Amino acid sequence: MLAISLAILAGAGFGGSAIFARFAMQKLAPMPTIMISVVVSALPALLLAFIFARGDIWAAPAVAFLWMLLLGAANFLGGRTQNYRAISRIGASQTSIILATSAVFSAIFAIGLAGERPHFLIPLGTAGVVLGLAVSTVDSIRQGWATDRRAVVGYLLALFAAASYGSTNVIAKELTEDYGSPLMISAFSLVFGIILLAPIAGRSTISGIRALGNEWAPMIFAALSGLSSAVAVIALYYALQREDVVVISPITASYPLGVLLIARLFMSNLERVTGRVIVGSLLTVSGVTVVVFGSTL
Repeated sequence: MLAISLAILAGAGFGGSAIFARFAMQKLAPMPTIMISVVVSALPALLLAFIFARGDIWAAPAVAFLWMLLLGAANFLGGRTQNYRAISRIGASQTSIILATSAVFSAIFAIGLAGERPHFLIPLGTAGVVLGLAVSTVDSIRQGWATDRRAVVGYLLALFAAASYGSTNVIAKELTEDYGSPLMISAFSLVFGIILLAPIAGRSTISGIRALGNEWAPMIFAALSGLSSAVAVIALYYALQREDVVVISPITASYPLGVLLIARLFMSNLERVTGRVIVGSLLTVSGVTVVVFGSTL
């Protein structure tokens, strides 16, 4: 049950990250928001890694760092960058729903590439999670399409981010099994993410911060998004170390429920949440329950 609890914590962290990013991008462009969030994510992860996983860092072979470079590229160039760009176009709630399909991509990669063989209830529960989340926002997505068809770019960006996140779960699982501490893996994937993002987002980040002047709120929200993501990534990698990808991914992917609730309560002027949310939420919770039950068989 520890792995399940960590997966739930990871989902909460990802949900908080999306909400904070949405607030930040009211005044900051996506790329500066991403850069600030990744830098802030890396700081606590590096500190914890050098305190608690120093032995794993010195013992890791060069090939491990190459894999962490790949993980950083998939997670931050493919995942977080496209995720935040989608949020800026279609909002946190709609983006989060599409990102929930990362559970499907994770299952495909885990079964096809990593050789996982889950109990039949786990794919069934995963389908329930995705179906519930789709029902929750079908009206919102339809309204967005009807009012601004350019929003389709946001949906495609979110889908690409979902596929990237799905691949990172499998890579992180293999890394934690082969090379040890999830703290080391999360910290160095974040460092490599910064290195890869710097040529793309460095100049725009400096310009964006200067343009804010004395307005600190967007930077604070971007930093909070990074801290929330750091908690989520570390918890996720520890969960993946203890349980199969096909079990952890759909549980983590249920985090849009929290995003929808927060959007309903605090972001009604930015996010639209429809009456289908209750039905979709029940389907999602049922799907997660089936996944958890299937993991014990």
